[in-house]
Amino acid sequence: MFKKLLRFLLIGLAAGSLLATAALYAPASASASPTGARQSVVTVLGYNSTDWKYLQVPPASDAPLFYARNFDDSGWSSGQEGFGTTNGICSWNKAANVKTPWAVNTDILVRHWVHIPRGARQIRIQGTIDNDARVYFNGRLVQAVKSGGCVAGAINVVLPVRGMESCNLLAIRGHDYGVGTYLNVEVSYVRPTPSA
Repeated sequence: MFKKLLRFLLIGLAAGSLLATAALYAPASASASPTGARQSVVTVLGYNSTDWKYLQVPPASDAPLFYARNFDDSGWSSGQEGFGTTNGICSWNKAANVKTPWAVNTDILVRHWVHIPRGARQIRIQGTIDNDARVYFNGRLVQAVKSGGCVAGAINVVLPVRGMESCNLLAIRGHDYGVGTYLNVEVSYVRPTPSA
């Protein structure tokens, strides 16, 4: 009887230690805020999203105000991210990752409307570009990226929420130097949730 009890206690202690260790090293899905509320990250425009308006242009061409909210893109094509080629040195240059072709040695202009709810915080645009990108939000340049060889997460900017509209325009000009192309981004925000 004593041996069974001792064995039960040892198994219980080992299981408890395992759970405590797992809790310490598990990735946090939410973080605590100073007000005691928990925060959760919401993706409003995911990687490989659809309904992008896009236009491929020569590298040195002028594209006046394509990033402005009132720009007329009705004559542009519609496509899905990722934009790129299936040949190249980038690990994303595969048919499974490239949904819309983007020709080598050209620039690509892309536009997508993004809906951000009231109370959103830490609006973040992040993604991958091969080679360079100029990222605009509501007509304002928010990041200029020189990624070179398709660095994951090279596009990474947190936007101020003050003055944010509920319907916002994300516009990007991607530039390529040759070999292969790739562009894929997402937009997320932090939403506070009540403490449990």
